[in-house]
Amino acid sequence: MRKVGLTGGIASGKSTVSGMFRDIGVPVIDADVIAREVVAPGSRALEAIVDAFGEEILTEEKSLNRTRLGEIVFSDPAKKKVLERILHPEIIAEQDRRLRDLEREGRTPVAIVDAAVMIESGSWKRFDSIVVVDCDESQQIGR
Repeated sequence: MRKVGLTGGIASGKSTVSGMFRDIGVPVIDADVIAREVVAPGSRALEAIVDAFGEEILTEEKSLNRTRLGEIVFSDPAKKKVLERILHPEIIAEQDRRLRDLEREGRTPVAIVDAAVMIESGSWKRFDSIVVVDCDESQQIGR
C-alpha cells in the first residue's frame, strides 16, 4: 500500500483536497482528529501535558482546556516545543497504527495522512509520496 502525506499551510485547502480523496474512496487519516483523541481524559498524553503545564490546563471535567493551553504555548516558543515533544510521538504512533491496519486489511492501494506540520516535525520521511497544498495568500485570507 502506498502511503501519502498531505500537508500545507493554514487555510491552504488541505481539507478540500483530503475531501476529494475521500470522495473517490481513498482512506484519509486526519492528524487533527488524532490530536484530539490522544489527549482524551485518562490518556498518557494528557497526563504528560498536565505534568508539564499544571492542572490549570484542565477543565472542571478533567479534559484538556485547549484555549488555556494555547494561551500558554503560543506566547512562549519553548513551551510550544515541550508540547510538541509530548504530542507528536503520540500522534505519529496512532497514524502508523491506522496505516498498518489499512495495509493489513488489503482493501486499498493508497492511504493519505493529512497533517499540517508534517515537514516541520520531520514525519514526512515515513511516506512514499508527499502532496503539498498551496494557494495564494489572498485565498488563505479569504478562507
